Amino acid sequence: MRISDDPSEPTRASRPDPPTGTVQTVEKTLAILEVVADRGGATAKEVAEATGYPLPTAYRLLHALVSADYLVHLRDQKRFELGQKLRALGAAAAR
Repeated sequence: MRISDDPSEPTRASRPDPPTGTVQTVEKTLAILEVVADRGGATAKEVAEATGYPLPTAYRLLHALVSADYLVHLRDQKRFELGQKLRALGAAAAR
């Protein structure tokens, strides 16, 4: 059964929209993941420049992604690269 087929799950029409700030944070986070993936890794400064986000915002979101294992922080190189969870998602998508 798909989640959307679950009768106990509210339909999209009856679910409240997420707060605007939440949606913007998700969009920013996805943009950061795309920059890191496209470049094969990036510094916080490179991410900020590529996305147009302030450096503190980029840095905060990068570290949230590290905490969630979506990115790894190579401290000696001051770079961020894709983490284990993204590699697993990619492998699952390829199947």
